[in-house]
Parts: sequence; structure tokens; C-alpha cells
Amino acid sequence: MASVFAFWRWPRRRWFRIMWCLCAVGLLVALPLIIIEFKKSNFSVKYQAWFISGMFVLMAIPVTVYEVAMHLEYFSRPKLQIRVIRILWMVPVYAVDSWFALRFKDTHLYMDAARDCYEAFVIYNFFMYLLAYLEDEYGDIDAYFSTKEDIPHMWPVHYFQKPWAMGIDFFWQCKKGILNYVILRPLMSAVSLIANAFDSREAGNRGLDFRHPYVYTTIVNNFSQTWALYCLVLMFKATKDELSPIRPFAKFAVVKAVVFLSFWQSVLVQLVAWWKPSIFGGDWNTWSKDQQEHDHKRTDYNKDEVAAGFQNFLICIEMFFAALAHAYAFPPKDYMDPGWTLKSGFVYSLRVMFDVRDVVDDVEDVVNDTVHRTAHNIHEAGRQTWSTARQSVTRPSSLLSIFSRSKPDEEWGSSDNAQDNADHRRQLLRYSNDHESNEAQETSTDDK
Repeated sequence: MASVFAFWRWPRRRWFRIMWCLCAVGLLVALPLIIIEFKKSNFSVKYQAWFISGMFVLMAIPVTVYEVAMHLEYFSRPKLQIRVIRILWMVPVYAVDSWFALRFKDTHLYMDAARDCYEAFVIYNFFMYLLAYLEDEYGDIDAYFSTKEDIPHMWPVHYFQKPWAMGIDFFWQCKKGILNYVILRPLMSAVSLIANAFDSREAGNRGLDFRHPYVYTTIVNNFSQTWALYCLVLMFKATKDELSPIRPFAKFAVVKAVVFLSFWQSVLVQLVAWWKPSIFGGDWNTWSKDQQEHDHKRTDYNKDEVAAGFQNFLICIEMFFAALAHAYAFPPKDYMDPGWTLKSGFVYSLRVMFDVRDVVDDVEDVVNDTVHRTAHNIHEAGRQTWSTARQSVTRPSSLLSIFSRSKPDEEWGSSDNAQDNADHRRQLLRYSNDHESNEAQETSTDDK
């Protein structure tokens, strides 16, 4: 009897997990049967995609909502859990965004842009999560890591980049590399939207055209994202021993898989749509408008829209598994301190979670640093150009005065004057070296 009462006294979160598992198993078992019925009823592919992707979205969202609610209930380490919650929200943002883009095809460009911006936001928060943990555990991490050996860059970066000095320079360079992506990703999305609005060609017939900015924004996004992820990997390499208590590998793998693989998946799908459109149902560039009007399967979606829809369909399915992976990598139990009670209130925790002033401040720091360095480099280039120009003006006139006192040209080749010629050349070389030394001293005096 006591065991029965203990069963009914289970916490609500345990009941929630049981109900979700039963619903998930039921949906997964029923999914093949539903697809078979769709085929028998001759439903179009787009309706099947909407329904199937919607089922996976409905299973993914409760997982994240539950995890976020548990983190807010046990908000014992706010500096860490704020970052964790922002990372967890990536799954609902991706899933809901992709489903709406799939359902309302005319909005997919805008929905994809919003999703891409949140992707950059997640990379930044993951880096700050690692930094916050190190600061909580080791205090002044700049001083702590400055005693360690510098981490060499990985291939092929080590060919053109010297190792960053461990300490403040290392963490600042990593942070700047990630914030560059946070800045560039929204800018490239805005450029793509503007270019698409002013593109006069018919949608679906653009192909891989190097005149279209999409190609170049994709290249910029690729390099920027790759560099940001490289900075994360370098950070992991330098701090893996200090981060071992929080199982950093699982967290790195989850974030990198969602961000990096989803980007390359979209590029691959778009390339397939351009070069092998028959995979998505035929090459619409070879169909006339009259033929399209008589084929109901090809009137709603063109080639580019089918490719975008396929990408969004895949993301909706993948986010279900990503939600489970995030729940494993960022579990609330790591912060469930039995002696801790909620002091600030649930609403306050929710408000802090959406406060992005830290991102704005960090972006401002990176912009100021970039402007300062650019101005300094321009000043140095101008100073060196002026010094070189001054040397080129003063040196020929000085050499000319020596040549005017030298012997005639016909005497340079005589054997009788060989020693004099050698002495004269040494005099010219000595004068040139002395002149360069004087110029260097003048330059250093000007700098002072």
C-alpha cells in the first residue's frame, strides 16, 4: 500500500516525461500507417510534408519547453543557465520557423533569415557559457591561463597565423572571431533579402548565377561560420581539462551538429536543385507555362521553392532528435541543488533570459576595436609611405654630389686605377649605409 501512495506522490515532471514518452511512441508507431493512408488517398506531396513535419515539431517543442521550465525552476547558477536556456530555444526556433516556411512558401526567405540570425546568437551564447563556467571556477581566467603554453593553430591556419598568447589575447581573439559571425550573418541575410527583392528574373529560373549576390553571401557566411566554429574548437582544445566536469564534448557536438550541418545541408540541397533538378520532380526550366498550368503538381512550387521546402522539411524532422540531444547535453539536474530555493521569481528569470544587452555591448566592443586597429594601420601605412618618399627624394641628390667629385668614366676600367675604384665603391657603400642609418634615426626621432 505504501508503494502505491509513493507512486501517486511522484513529482509532476516525472508524470510529464511519462506522458510525453507515450505520445511520442504512439506518433512514431502511427506515422507509417498515416503515410500509407496518404498514398492511398492520393494526397499531394506538399500536404504529406506539412503533416509529417508538423508531427515531429509537436514532439520536439514539449521537450525543450520542459527543459527550459526545469532550468528556470532551479535557477541556481544564473550566469550559466541564461546561456543554456538560449541554446535550448534553438530547437523550437528552428522547428517552428522551418514549419511555417514550409507551410507558407512565400515567407521562406524571411523565415530562413530569422533562423540564421538566431544560429549566430546560439554560437555566441555557447562561447559565453564556457567562459562563464571558467570564470566561476577559476576566477581571473586571463591570469590563470597566461601561465600555460600557447596553443598552436591547427592546419591550415598555422601557415598564416601565429599562436595567440594564452590569456587575455587568446580569449579576446576567440571572442572576436565568434562575434564577427554574429555581425556578418544578419548583414548577409539582409543583403540576400534586398537582392532577391530587386531581382527581376523569375523565381526558380536563376540557377547558379555568379551575378546574383546569393553566391557571394553564401561564401562570406561559409568563411565566417567556419572561422567562428574554428575559434570554438580552439577554445575547447585549450580548456578541455578545465571544462571536463561539465562534459564539454557532448555540448560541442550538439551545437556544432545543428549549426554546421544544417548550413551545409542547405547549401547541398540548393546545389542539387540547380544542377540536378529532376531529383525534386523535374527541371521546371524546360516546361512552358501552358504545360505547368495543366500539371497541378508543378503550379504551386518552382525549383528553388521545392529545394527550400525540402530543406525545411528535413530541419523539422531533425529538430526532434536535436531536442533529445540537447536534453542530454544540457540537463537541468546539473543545477538541481536540494538546498536552493527560487529567490528571484520565475518572471524575473524569464525577463533576464531575453535580455540581450550583453550581446550588444560585446558587438560594440568588437566594432570599436576593429575601427581602432584599422585607423592605426592606415596611420602606420601613411607614415611609412611618407618616410619612403622622403628617402627617395634625399638619397639621389646626396649620391649625385659624390659622383660629381669622382673620376671620369673612362678611368674606371683601367688597371692602374683599380685600387682607387675599389676604394671609391667602398666609399659609396659606406655613405649609403651611413645615410640609411641616419634616416632610421630620424624616423625613430619623429616617432618619439
